[in-house]
Amino acid sequence: MGTDGYVLGLVGSPNRDGRTFQMVSTALEAAATMGAGVELVQMADHVVGPCRDCQPWTCMTEMRCQYSDPAFEHLSDKLLNCGALVLGTPIYWWDTSAMVKYLILKMFRVYARSAPLAGLPALGIGVAGGTGNGLVSGLRPIYHFFQMQQMRALDPQPVTRFSWESAIVQAREQGVQLASMVGKRLPFKSREEGLLWYDNLPYLSMNRAAERRLLAAVATEALPDGALPDLARVLARADHLAAKGRTLESLKASTAIYEATVKVFEATQG
Repeated sequence: MGTDGYVLGLVGSPNRDGRTFQMVSTALEAAATMGAGVELVQMADHVVGPCRDCQPWTCMTEMRCQYSDPAFEHLSDKLLNCGALVLGTPIYWWDTSAMVKYLILKMFRVYARSAPLAGLPALGIGVAGGTGNGLVSGLRPIYHFFQMQQMRALDPQPVTRFSWESAIVQAREQGVQLASMVGKRLPFKSREEGLLWYDNLPYLSMNRAAERRLLAAVATEALPDGALPDLARVLARADHLAAKGRTLESLKASTAIYEATVKVFEATQG
């Protein structure tokens, strides 16, 4: 494929056909229906080795790692020559997968200063498929990567098993959006413009209490109507406590809502 001519999808999960694969594939399939070239890469086939933070820092100017790492060479070449990017990761313990972290760290070391990916359209997908914990926290390292490489990121997509159907719809919509942007890099005019862009993206500035409240809301939306009659009242109480600055109490209320909701959700799935 020619330079800048396709949407690259990176699946940062050891589960080759799991939820992360499905989300990235959905975005790519939607881009393909709009005429964009697409390529999906399983990062499990190309696991990057850890960065050694070596001195002197020659990789910054030579644009290559001093140590042989075929996986990094392969993935970085794909990144440098794509026209748009979808990067998906499962969320483990509120964080990205190790294989995604290792790629990000070496990309920082080699390319962050020269910014060859400036303006690249990019989408990050974080799949907190089990408990849903970390649905925002696990996305932040990906969007920090996009920001440091000066890419122009689309809205982040936090995914849980509770919001699966709506997440699929959003992945399709964002895949179509990427197809219209492929090969059309729009670098930020200044570092400040880039900072403001990322400050204005949804979710990323949430604290842990707000993230737990979001998870509770996402889980409740998956329930059948009337499954928990007092739900609206309890959610309102959590929000009232937060507005009063009683953050710990609000956080506990959100957790109680989440736990009650999960029990009902799992019962309805059986």
